[in-house]
Amino acid sequence: MITGMQVGWKGLRHFLAQGWVYIWANVLWIALTAPIITAPAAWAGMCHFSYHALREPTTSFTHFWTGFRLHWRGGIAVSLIGAALVSITVINLLGFNDVAGLPAFILRLLWWLILAAWFGIQLYAFPLLPAMKEPAIIGGYRNAAVMFIRQPFYTIGLWLFCAPIIILSFVLPGAWLLITGGLLAAIGTVAVQDRLRAAGIEAAPLEIPAAEPHWDGVS
Repeated sequence: MITGMQVGWKGLRHFLAQGWVYIWANVLWIALTAPIITAPAAWAGMCHFSYHALREPTTSFTHFWTGFRLHWRGGIAVSLIGAALVSITVINLLGFNDVAGLPAFILRLLWWLILAAWFGIQLYAFPLLPAMKEPAIIGGYRNAAVMFIRQPFYTIGLWLFCAPIIILSFVLPGAWLLITGGLLAAIGTVAVQDRLRAAGIEAAPLEIPAAEPHWDGVS
Protein backbone atom coordinates (compact mmCIF):
# COMPACT_ATOMS: atom_id res chain seq x y z
CA MET A 1 0.00 0.00 0.00
CA ILE A 2 2.83 2.39 0.89
CA THR A 3 4.56 1.51 -2.39
CA GLY A 4 1.44 2.54 -4.31
CA MET A 5 1.35 5.90 -2.55
CA GLN A 6 5.06 6.40 -3.20
CA VAL A 7 4.52 5.73 -6.90
CA GLY A 8 1.63 8.19 -6.84
CA TRP A 9 4.10 10.77 -5.55
CA LYS A 10 6.48 9.92 -8.41
CA GLY A 11 3.63 10.51 -10.83
CA LEU A 12 2.97 13.90 -9.24
CA ARG A 13 6.67 14.77 -9.58
CA HIS A 14 6.59 13.76 -13.25
CA PHE A 15 3.54 15.97 -13.80
CA LEU A 16 5.22 18.93 -12.09
CA ALA A 17 8.48 18.38 -13.99
CA GLN A 18 6.63 18.62 -17.30
CA GLY A 19 5.07 21.92 -16.25
CA TRP A 20 2.55 23.55 -18.53
CA VAL A 21 2.71 20.97 -21.36
CA TYR A 22 0.28 18.77 -19.44
CA ILE A 23 -2.08 21.71 -19.04
CA TRP A 24 -2.51 22.01 -22.81
CA ALA A 25 -3.05 18.27 -23.09
CA ASN A 26 -5.56 18.45 -20.24
CA VAL A 27 -7.57 21.15 -22.03
CA LEU A 28 -7.72 18.93 -25.12
CA TRP A 29 -8.70 15.94 -22.96
CA ILE A 30 -11.57 17.75 -21.25
CA ALA A 31 -12.86 19.08 -24.60
CA LEU A 32 -12.96 15.56 -26.05
CA THR A 33 -14.43 14.14 -22.84
CA ALA A 34 -17.40 16.53 -22.92
CA PRO A 35 -19.37 14.43 -25.47
CA ILE A 36 -19.17 11.54 -22.92
CA ILE A 37 -19.19 8.83 -25.59
CA THR A 38 -15.65 9.83 -26.65
CA ALA A 39 -14.38 10.05 -23.06
CA PRO A 40 -12.51 6.69 -23.10
CA ALA A 41 -10.83 7.56 -26.41
CA ALA A 42 -9.83 10.94 -24.97
CA TRP A 43 -8.42 9.15 -21.93
CA ALA A 44 -6.51 6.82 -24.27
CA GLY A 45 -5.05 9.89 -25.97
CA MET A 46 -4.05 11.43 -22.66
CA CYS A 47 -2.38 8.22 -21.49
CA HIS A 48 -0.56 7.82 -24.81
CA PHE A 49 0.66 11.39 -24.44
CA SER A 50 1.77 10.72 -20.86
CA TYR A 51 3.62 7.55 -21.90
CA HIS A 52 5.77 9.51 -24.35
CA ALA A 53 6.15 12.45 -21.97
CA LEU A 54 7.65 10.07 -19.40
CA ARG A 55 10.01 8.30 -21.76
CA GLU A 56 11.10 10.98 -24.27
CA PRO A 57 12.70 14.43 -23.98
CA THR A 58 10.03 15.99 -26.21
CA THR A 59 6.36 15.33 -26.78
CA SER A 60 3.60 16.79 -28.93
CA PHE A 61 -0.09 16.72 -29.70
CA THR A 62 0.70 14.00 -32.23
CA HIS A 63 1.05 11.46 -29.42
CA PHE A 64 -2.32 12.46 -28.01
CA TRP A 65 -4.09 12.13 -31.36
CA THR A 66 -2.37 8.82 -32.06
CA GLY A 67 -3.80 7.31 -28.88
CA PHE A 68 -7.21 8.81 -29.60
CA ARG A 69 -7.36 7.47 -33.17
CA LEU A 70 -6.11 4.02 -32.22
CA HIS A 71 -8.76 3.42 -29.59
CA TRP A 72 -11.81 5.53 -30.40
CA ARG A 73 -13.88 2.53 -31.58
CA GLY A 74 -12.91 0.39 -28.63
CA GLY A 75 -13.34 3.42 -26.41
CA ILE A 76 -16.98 3.78 -27.41
CA ALA A 77 -17.55 0.11 -26.55
CA VAL A 78 -15.85 0.59 -23.17
CA SER A 79 -17.96 3.69 -22.53
CA LEU A 80 -21.19 1.77 -23.15
CA ILE A 81 -20.09 -1.30 -21.17
CA GLY A 82 -18.82 0.78 -18.26
CA ALA A 83 -21.97 2.90 -18.12
CA ALA A 84 -24.15 -0.22 -18.14
CA LEU A 85 -22.04 -2.03 -15.54
CA VAL A 86 -21.92 0.90 -13.11
CA SER A 87 -25.60 1.76 -13.60
CA ILE A 88 -26.81 -1.79 -13.01
CA THR A 89 -24.56 -2.24 -10.00
CA VAL A 90 -25.64 1.04 -8.39
CA ILE A 91 -29.31 0.24 -9.02
CA ASN A 92 -28.84 -3.17 -7.39
CA LEU A 93 -27.11 -1.62 -4.40
CA LEU A 94 -29.87 0.92 -3.93
CA GLY A 95 -32.55 -1.73 -4.36
CA PHE A 96 -31.03 -4.02 -1.72
CA ASN A 97 -29.89 -1.27 0.63
CA ASP A 98 -32.64 -1.90 3.19
CA VAL A 99 -32.94 -5.66 2.70
CA ALA A 100 -31.82 -7.63 5.75
CA GLY A 101 -30.31 -11.10 5.84
CA LEU A 102 -27.08 -12.84 4.90
CA PRO A 103 -27.89 -13.39 1.18
CA ALA A 104 -28.59 -9.68 0.71
CA PHE A 105 -25.38 -8.80 2.57
CA ILE A 106 -23.35 -11.13 0.34
CA LEU A 107 -24.91 -9.62 -2.79
CA ARG A 108 -24.15 -6.07 -1.61
CA LEU A 109 -20.57 -7.07 -0.85
CA LEU A 110 -20.25 -8.65 -4.30
CA TRP A 111 -21.57 -5.53 -6.04
CA TRP A 112 -19.23 -3.28 -4.05
CA LEU A 113 -16.34 -5.52 -5.09
CA ILE A 114 -17.43 -5.25 -8.72
CA LEU A 115 -17.42 -1.46 -8.49
CA ALA A 116 -14.06 -1.47 -6.70
CA ALA A 117 -12.55 -3.77 -9.35
CA TRP A 118 -13.93 -1.71 -12.25
CA PHE A 119 -12.62 1.58 -10.93
CA GLY A 120 -9.47 -0.06 -9.60
CA ILE A 121 -8.30 -1.16 -13.03
CA GLN A 122 -9.01 2.19 -14.70
CA LEU A 123 -5.63 3.60 -13.66
CA TYR A 124 -3.94 0.62 -15.34
CA ALA A 125 -5.94 -0.26 -18.46
CA PHE A 126 -5.25 2.67 -20.78
CA PRO A 127 -1.71 3.43 -19.53
CA LEU A 128 -0.89 -0.19 -20.41
CA LEU A 129 -1.88 0.20 -24.06
CA PRO A 130 1.18 2.15 -25.30
CA ALA A 131 3.46 -0.45 -23.67
CA MET A 132 1.80 -3.38 -25.47
CA LYS A 133 3.22 -4.80 -28.70
CA GLU A 134 -0.31 -5.15 -30.07
CA PRO A 135 -2.36 -2.56 -28.19
CA ALA A 136 -6.03 -3.50 -27.94
CA ILE A 137 -8.50 -2.36 -25.33
CA ILE A 138 -9.64 -5.88 -24.53
CA GLY A 139 -6.05 -6.93 -23.92
CA GLY A 140 -5.40 -3.76 -21.94
CA TYR A 141 -8.31 -4.44 -19.62
CA ARG A 142 -7.33 -8.10 -19.29
CA ASN A 143 -3.78 -7.15 -18.32
CA ALA A 144 -5.08 -4.43 -16.00
CA ALA A 145 -7.34 -6.96 -14.28
CA VAL A 146 -4.35 -9.26 -13.76
CA MET A 147 -2.33 -6.37 -12.37
CA PHE A 148 -5.21 -5.41 -10.06
CA ILE A 149 -5.64 -8.97 -8.77
CA ARG A 150 -1.92 -9.49 -8.20
CA GLN A 151 -1.34 -6.06 -6.62
CA PRO A 152 -4.51 -5.18 -4.63
CA PHE A 153 -2.72 -3.27 -1.87
CA TYR A 154 -0.59 -1.42 -4.41
CA THR A 155 -3.82 -0.36 -6.13
CA ILE A 156 -5.37 0.71 -2.83
CA GLY A 157 -2.31 2.86 -2.14
CA LEU A 158 -2.61 4.47 -5.58
CA TRP A 159 -6.28 5.25 -5.06
CA LEU A 160 -5.61 6.64 -1.59
CA PHE A 161 -3.18 9.02 -3.27
CA CYS A 162 -5.59 9.84 -6.12
CA ALA A 163 -8.75 10.22 -4.01
CA PRO A 164 -7.83 13.65 -2.56
CA ILE A 165 -6.99 14.87 -6.08
CA ILE A 166 -10.41 13.81 -7.37
CA ILE A 167 -12.26 15.19 -4.34
CA LEU A 168 -10.40 18.50 -4.55
CA SER A 169 -11.24 18.69 -8.26
CA PHE A 170 -14.95 18.53 -7.43
CA VAL A 171 -14.46 21.27 -4.84
CA LEU A 172 -12.49 23.36 -7.35
CA PRO A 173 -14.06 22.46 -10.75
CA GLY A 174 -11.49 24.53 -12.64
CA ALA A 175 -8.95 21.82 -11.82
CA TRP A 176 -10.71 19.47 -14.25
CA LEU A 177 -9.99 21.90 -17.07
CA LEU A 178 -6.30 22.40 -16.34
CA ILE A 179 -4.87 19.68 -14.13
CA THR A 180 -6.87 16.63 -13.12
CA GLY A 181 -6.79 14.47 -16.25
CA GLY A 182 -3.11 15.06 -16.92
CA LEU A 183 -2.18 14.41 -13.30
CA LEU A 184 -4.15 11.15 -13.11
CA ALA A 185 -2.70 10.02 -16.44
CA ALA A 186 0.82 10.80 -15.18
CA ILE A 187 0.19 8.80 -12.01
CA GLY A 188 -1.29 5.88 -13.94
CA THR A 189 1.54 5.85 -16.46
CA VAL A 190 4.25 5.93 -13.79
CA ALA A 191 2.42 3.21 -11.83
CA VAL A 192 2.20 0.90 -14.85
CA GLN A 193 5.83 1.47 -15.80
CA ASP A 194 6.83 0.80 -12.20
CA ARG A 195 5.02 -2.56 -12.18
CA LEU A 196 6.34 -3.56 -15.61
CA ARG A 197 9.84 -2.67 -14.49
CA ALA A 198 9.42 -4.65 -11.25
CA ALA A 199 8.28 -7.65 -13.32
CA GLY A 200 11.32 -7.37 -15.60
CA ILE A 201 9.14 -6.59 -18.63
CA GLU A 202 10.10 -2.94 -18.98
CA ALA A 203 13.64 -1.67 -18.55
CA ALA A 204 12.94 2.05 -18.95
CA PRO A 205 14.12 4.11 -15.95
CA LEU A 206 11.61 5.91 -13.78
CA GLU A 207 13.86 8.77 -12.72
CA ILE A 208 11.90 11.99 -13.03
CA PRO A 209 13.85 14.65 -15.00
CA ALA A 210 14.50 17.89 -13.18
CA ALA A 211 15.04 19.93 -16.35
CA GLU A 212 11.98 21.52 -17.92
CA PRO A 213 11.22 19.72 -21.21
CA HIS A 214 10.23 21.31 -24.50
CA TRP A 215 7.11 20.64 -26.49
CA ASP A 216 7.50 20.26 -30.25
CA GLY A 217 5.91 23.13 -32.08
CA VAL A 218 5.48 25.32 -28.99
CA SER A 219 7.92 27.99 -27.99
